[in-house]
Amino acid sequence: MPDRPTTKDARREAAREKARQLREAEARKKRRNRVLAISAAAVALVLVIGVAAIVITRATADKPVVQPPGVTGDGGIVLGNASAPHTVTIFEDYQCPACKAYEPTVVPWLDQQVQAGTIKLEFRPLIFLDRRFGGDYSLRAANAAFCLAGQSGVDFVKFNEAMYEAQPEEGTGGLTDSKIVSIAQGAGGDIGTCIAAGTYEGFAQKVDAAAFALTDAQGAKVVSGTPTVLVDGKLLTGDGGQGVPSQQQIAAAVGITG
Repeated sequence: MPDRPTTKDARREAAREKARQLREAEARKKRRNRVLAISAAAVALVLVIGVAAIVITRATADKPVVQPPGVTGDGGIVLGNASAPHTVTIFEDYQCPACKAYEPTVVPWLDQQVQAGTIKLEFRPLIFLDRRFGGDYSLRAANAAFCLAGQSGVDFVKFNEAMYEAQPEEGTGGLTDSKIVSIAQGAGGDIGTCIAAGTYEGFAQKVDAAAFALTDAQGAKVVSGTPTVLVDGKLLTGDGGQGVPSQQQIAAAVGITG
């Protein structure tokens, strides 16, 4: 049988020793918890950095350039009769709030002119806002547009309108691929496989680079942002040479009156 303290001093000393042991055990527990917390935070940070790196790499990495069927070499998704006498081109970025605000003011009328055979309407999706915000939504959306453009029986204007109606806040992660697929289905297209493969992302990068390299006869840049409007290959601006043209200004440029 072990010895037991028999005096008051011995009992006091034993109590102090027990308290010391408890304090040391508690200190060891706190140190262990701090280490675990730091390790967990480090792992979480690595995961966040890894996800961000994947997104940035997707948006900036060089990809194979595959031209979509039904799309021009410079990225034009052209609607209308090939014999129509004029072409109105809109450079757009699906992440661009100004595009969302502008296109409803002109595209419905432009689509009417396409149906009447008086113009061809050309959309050129760009991806420059990915470079500004470090994401990949513009690239994914442009790829989706090219996926859809290569299919027959689709309503591309309807797709465009729905993409802008669902447009998330600029600089966020953007719509999910599944949401974009759903929008395309509403316009009569099936682009799930094409989106998952990123089939035309390399082409979208090429189109974007070429657009921002465009110059006019005087050597001035044609495209510096979105939306940008050309009529028959020439830049058309709004009042005072600023901004984008109104429906009436586009009509005047293509000779439509009334």
